[in-house]
Amino acid sequence: MRKSQYVDVLSRRLNVRRGRLVSLVQRASEAGLLRTNASRRPDFDVEPIEAARMLILAIVDEGLAAVGHTVEKYGQLRGRGSNFEQALAHALARPTALPPTRAGLEIHTDSDSPYAILTTVSADGAKTMVYGDLPAVESVDRLVTVSGGALYAIAQEIAGLSEANVNALLEGAKPAASAVIN
Repeated sequence: MRKSQYVDVLSRRLNVRRGRLVSLVQRASEAGLLRTNASRRPDFDVEPIEAARMLILAIVDEGLAAVGHTVEKYGQLRGRGSNFEQALAHALARPTALPPTRAGLEIHTDSDSPYAILTTVSADGAKTMVYGDLPAVESVDRLVTVSGGALYAIAQEIAGLSEANVNALLEGAKPAASAVIN
């Protein structure tokens, strides 16, 4: 998926202004966090790590001047075996790891010790991983959450499904209403 297409997906699925995302992505490109098209050849596909960085910027917007700091601050949060941006990139590359009813993402933006909680699903079942250190006392400047449905939709569109097909999959993933017969 091209960078501009991914910006459109993030804008639509996260309900974030497209113009703001374009500005954040431009700053990230200028800071060397995303590849640029300096050769003027046709656009190239966004790499999984770039998709994760762009998602982080979209949901934890700390200002244009802080783009590099934001990606480093949240992307480098350590978990078991990987950092947050690596885990997020891996999950986005595997839509099956993000079932709408079980997956999710929380980012706690405490300025002293932020942390992220990513819930994915594997063959072993649901797996919730914490990136960063949980505080002894809960203190959050801001809590940002992304539903499993939004993560799933983003991952499916990265994988090449159309918006309409993803929406149909999401409709099918909703729990069926139970009927009570008297």
